[in-house]
Amino acid sequence: MDWKVEIKKFYPFMLKLKNATLLGYADVVIDNLIEIRGIKLLKKDNGSVFILPPSVQTKGGNFTEVVKFVNLKLREKVRKTLSEYYKENYGNP
Repeated sequence: MDWKVEIKKFYPFMLKLKNATLLGYADVVIDNLIEIRGIKLLKKDNGSVFILPPSVQTKGGNFTEVVKFVNLKLREKVRKTLSEYYKENYGNP
């Protein structure tokens, strides 16, 4: 299946973390059916780019995902769309 992934808003936010750099947050719409707000776009120290869905912190201090990509092809489509958007608008991640 070929999903339509549209970036509704991108918030650039450079922040160096322990093993990666946060490049920004994005709100995306998938097939005009669902909007996911707050997907993080990150770059590992080895140069690879990945995404993290929105999450909340539990009372125990751990983080749990609010949205979980059950279909890995959809997750990859969102990652690729965000990565390409970042590259076009902000340069190589």
